[in-house]
Amino acid sequence: MANRQNINTDVGSLVKKGLPTIVQQSLDIVRVTGNDAVHPGQIDTDNPETVGQLFDLVNIIIEYMIALPKRVSGIYSSLPADKVKGINDRDGK
Repeated sequence: MANRQNINTDVGSLVKKGLPTIVQQSLDIVRVTGNDAVHPGQIDTDNPETVGQLFDLVNIIIEYMIALPKRVSGIYSSLPADKVKGINDRDGK
């Protein structure tokens, strides 16, 4: 369960539950950059390139964890019921 006090610990907990590496790295980059941005002189968040990269990473996280699963689920749900049953039987569900 997330402790809501330490994002690093929360990310670590998600990694233990199988969080994909691409999402873990994206979360850690945003986390470290955001954390360092609150300390003067650590990271220049006024730099448009840095800010653009952070937005790109947030979009990657959303795409991988929300948008792609929703798209695939929508297509999967259109499969014929007997085919889904066969897949579920194969997977022991």
